[in-house]
Amino acid sequence: MAKKADENATLMNGVEPATAARDDEPETFAQFLYNKKNGTVLGRTGKSWFQIVFFYIIFYAILAAFWLACLTLFLKTLDEKVPRFYGKGTIIGVNPGVGYQPWLKERPDSTLIKFNLRDPESFKPYVDQIGNYLSKYNANSTETRECGAGESNDDLENNADSLPCRFDLSSFEKGCSEKQQFGYKSGKPCVVISLNRLIGWRPTDYAEGSVPEEVKDRYKRGSIAINCQGATTVDKEHIGKINYMPPYGIDGRYYPYVFTKGYQQPVAMVKFDSIPRNKLVIVECRAYALNIEHDISSRLGMVYFEVMVEDKEVVAKKEL
Repeated sequence: MAKKADENATLMNGVEPATAARDDEPETFAQFLYNKKNGTVLGRTGKSWFQIVFFYIIFYAILAAFWLACLTLFLKTLDEKVPRFYGKGTIIGVNPGVGYQPWLKERPDSTLIKFNLRDPESFKPYVDQIGNYLSKYNANSTETRECGAGESNDDLENNADSLPCRFDLSSFEKGCSEKQQFGYKSGKPCVVISLNRLIGWRPTDYAEGSVPEEVKDRYKRGSIAINCQGATTVDKEHIGKINYMPPYGIDGRYYPYVFTKGYQQPVAMVKFDSIPRNKLVIVECRAYALNIEHDISSRLGMVYFEVMVEDKEVVAKKEL
């Protein structure tokens, strides 16, 4: 009875029994790290550490298994050839963007094509970049087929065994070939123009009489016409004569784009035949088809780059 009375007094008065199981007096930081008297490390006994570590091992193992199961299920629902979401209403959209080459990886943020006519080393990176870009069209010739005037890539959408059309580079041989260093040696630089790849996209023809004036004299049904001009009034005055290869732009028979081995993206080239020396010219190139929109703010259907052809005496670098 006396023992029971002591316990009740402790509960009522908040006074612990004289023989406490642990020393609950304030600890120093060193005692918190390891308290020999209480047998704790970081405030926990060995049994407590074992229980909490065991709990988290089980918890994270179940969590990892759940995540792995979800990832496996998700990957099994993906198509390796077609994105899950594409087309209208998605971030990919239905309006192809326009790209250009040469674009130097060493200067990824620069859109300036600048070189000195008297310094072959200044235009060598641009020549090499275009050469490497076009070399891929000859690398996979066994995975493509020759397509005549009436043939296209339409079969790729329905026939998995069909080979894509082989892109013909012969239209660039007269003015923009590698033998001519793509015009850079003569100060008449060539630039490759291409469209971004959109699954299933193909150009839509303009109705008769509605072809834009900029490309009216060069437009060919089934293809994408290219037109380049100066971005400002001053640039338009300085840009000079432009030669388009081929004249009608990007051949439409290489569409639609389908993710398949060996597909060769069609391109066109523009050659600046009389661009002035020692002047920076900002160039705007647009692609024209009925289903290509142009928006300056978001640069839909167009691309900008700068061209500067220098004609200056090369100053020899002093050796240290």
